[in-house]
Amino acid sequence: MRMQSRIKGLSLVELMVTILVMAMLMAYAVPRFRDVLARGSVASTTNSFTADVQFARGQAASQHRFVSICRSTTGTTCAEVTSGAFDYDMGWMVYSYDVTTDGPNQPYSTTKGNMDILRYTPRVRGVSLRSSDGKLFTFDQTGQFVTSTGRTQLSFVACARTPQELDTDHLGVNVSGMQGSLVTLRPTGSMTVVPLPLTSSCLL
Repeated sequence: MRMQSRIKGLSLVELMVTILVMAMLMAYAVPRFRDVLARGSVASTTNSFTADVQFARGQAASQHRFVSICRSTTGTTCAEVTSGAFDYDMGWMVYSYDVTTDGPNQPYSTTKGNMDILRYTPRVRGVSLRSSDGKLFTFDQTGQFVTSTGRTQLSFVACARTPQELDTDHLGVNVSGMQGSLVTLRPTGSMTVVPLPLTSSCLL
């Protein structure tokens, strides 16, 4: 007697159940994957910025020069502001210059022969990086942050933007799963980096 083999596939009901389960898993996993990417972007931006600040401090002490950091979209000019969004996510540059009677906190200028560009970081995508003010800041020849009246420390907040606003200059969000970071620069030139409390704004 000849036995016939039969290939058994999924029934329509089984197929629908499989698709439903996959859709439920995707609905659960995709937002969390986006949160992971957002936290990674915040960490990357924070690390990049703090590394440049530490680099500037080290160069100031080793070169015995002033080293300043300012907001910049070009890498050749500073974009200082006194109002509006103090956004460092637009880009920033690090440059050094001689200790003279002109003092610290000098904007970069191509006409001054004693100024050297050390680093430039272009616009940051997907993260807002806001400062407590829009002025440039400087380390002196001992590596200390140059303070002034009412400016004894600086704060910076990095927050991830929503997926719909990755390529905008909008303020990021500070929510559970996408928590921001708070960076504080102290008079000694040292920094602290801590999670931004969920009750705090991404705008300083």
